[in-house]
Amino acid sequence: MKKELIIPALFLLISACIGWSSDQKEVVESYNTLMSNASEENWNSLSRGLSDETIELLDEIAVLYTNAGVPFDNQGKELLASLVSDTDLLAFSETVISIEFRNGKAYLLSGQGNMITSYQFVRENQRWKLNLVPKLNEFLSQTMEGTPETDPNSLVTTAPGYISTGTGTCEFSIRNNLEHLSIWNVYCSPSNSDSWGEDWLGSSVLSTGEAMTIWLEEGVYDIQLMDSDQNTYTLWQVELDDQGVFWQVTELDRDESN
Repeated sequence: MKKELIIPALFLLISACIGWSSDQKEVVESYNTLMSNASEENWNSLSRGLSDETIELLDEIAVLYTNAGVPFDNQGKELLASLVSDTDLLAFSETVISIEFRNGKAYLLSGQGNMITSYQFVRENQRWKLNLVPKLNEFLSQTMEGTPETDPNSLVTTAPGYISTGTGTCEFSIRNNLEHLSIWNVYCSPSNSDSWGEDWLGSSVLSTGEAMTIWLEEGVYDIQLMDSDQNTYTLWQVELDDQGVFWQVTELDRDESN
């Protein structure tokens, strides 16, 4: 039944391409592929048609919800599937009305009558990819008080018990799984440094069950935590890359000297 819906959509989209530029046709082709993957619930293929910024934000929001108790297991693809199924985030229409280009981005209008939807596409890796960041920010602003609309990294700070800090591209995430102990200090510095540097928690604390992410550049780091009883927990020479590192801190991680 789902595949039958794709045939008229494909015909309409192809016929609409007559007289359009090559870039416009490429945007329509990307739109059609996204619509097909959404209809067939092929989330892996659908996510490959999304901009890098969209994927990063979906992952961040998934972490936000996971730490707030919603079981997305920190997976942006699971969140995407839920949003597509339960919201009008991707209300794809068979009819493409127009495509305009402004400031290096493509804006596609689709729909009929009063149901008109605008989608933003950006050019990445020689492909036009759907950028859902504006729509995701709008969705979050409606569901969470005080959600910023322009800074994706700051969105996660609206979740209870979650802190995001740093400006790098690789994430080092820490969850406090200590019983009855808060984490008061978090230090992280390159392994070749003689100093621990700043306390990444600042004036904040991580209570039991709470988490934080430090965004760092790729490299080798030493990480040290101190709890409310002044016990320390240290990881030496952690290799951090774009896959990230997730440390669930327990009593078994306590330094032997404590």
